[in-house]
Amino acid sequence: MSPPSLSTFGATGPMVGYLYQVRIALLWAIRRSRVGDFTVSIETLDDVSFEVGGQPDAVLQTKHSLNAMANLTDLSPEVWKTLRIWLVGLASGEIPPETARFLIATADAPAGSACGALGIEGTGRDVAEAAKRLKHAAISSTNSELQDAFEAYLALDEAEREALLARVYVVPSQPDAAAIEVHLQSELYHVSLHHQALSVQMLEGWWFKRVLRELIHPEGGIPRAEIDAQITEIQESLKPDSLPIDGELDALMVALDQLPEFANRPFYKQVELVGGSQLRIRNAITSYLQAFRQRSAWTRHDLLFDADLQKYDQRLHTEWELQYAQACDELGAGASEAAMTQAGRAILKWAEDAHVPIRSGVNVPWVCRGSLHMLAEDLRLGWHPDFKARVQAIFGGAGEGSAA
Repeated sequence: MSPPSLSTFGATGPMVGYLYQVRIALLWAIRRSRVGDFTVSIETLDDVSFEVGGQPDAVLQTKHSLNAMANLTDLSPEVWKTLRIWLVGLASGEIPPETARFLIATADAPAGSACGALGIEGTGRDVAEAAKRLKHAAISSTNSELQDAFEAYLALDEAEREALLARVYVVPSQPDAAAIEVHLQSELYHVSLHHQALSVQMLEGWWFKRVLRELIHPEGGIPRAEIDAQITEIQESLKPDSLPIDGELDALMVALDQLPEFANRPFYKQVELVGGSQLRIRNAITSYLQAFRQRSAWTRHDLLFDADLQKYDQRLHTEWELQYAQACDELGAGASEAAMTQAGRAILKWAEDAHVPIRSGVNVPWVCRGSLHMLAEDLRLGWHPDFKARVQAIFGGAGEGSAA
């Protein structure tokens, strides 16, 4: 016998299954949001559960298979394990009899199978036939791992079995964990969101964090209103007069002990030249990183193009040029170093307070502030009246190029 390999301990299947479960929850939540109010939970009553008015309205079992040829036969463990869970929930009263129970699977449900007879309404649904086929499977199977499920099912009389299955719906041949993205895009299209791929990326970024928070610190589920509000926020951020803001970038703050990492950057030296404090230098670094990364994300997602950024930078330069010219005129010829430093701090203060939005709907101040520091990095503008010669002297020539 050959020794086991590390792949023996892999968890690819379960991991994909969990991701599938979370994505299915989002997909179904978006669909249900158009028909009524609800609260959605994961890993409470079932893989996914929807409550309406505090009562379970629907529970979902999700089954993801890495085998493209998988089928839901009458003896499939996925089917019987699911029925066993629902029988326990019904017996305990946690799942009321009237709650709709969905088995959602990537596998097919062959014609003539019990699962094939338990499709949604209007698809040849035949509860009595499904009950009969499952009874035959439970009696004839020798699978010891499923004996508890078989026995629990056979303990019901014929009417009880049909009552159990009357609220069971099998939804087979569903898109796999990766292909769901296309369906999410389609659903968001129907609520008039632009840039569907980016919309899904933004929504799922929020959704996975929100689900994780709910799993660690349960708050009674995620309400429809919260999901709708997030979709609306994304929709608003993708309108022509706005741009989406990365929440993590908005919360970014460079630590004071990180300052030395940037000490040889032109924009850092520019703040030093006018006697800026460590706190002002830290804020300059933070704004620079925020703007650099956010602008890069916008261009990466085709929300802005190089020409848009060049036009915006020119607007900023024009506004700076006015401030710079006024400061230099006030200084006059032969100004002392102290006077030039003070004038430079005034120009820096203007840059810190400036509000020149890249689009009218973008209100975070660090986009403008950080973009000005990006221009200072390239020596296209500066704060000290003699900034260009001073920085070039520090670096022995032209300043270093922008990077983050």
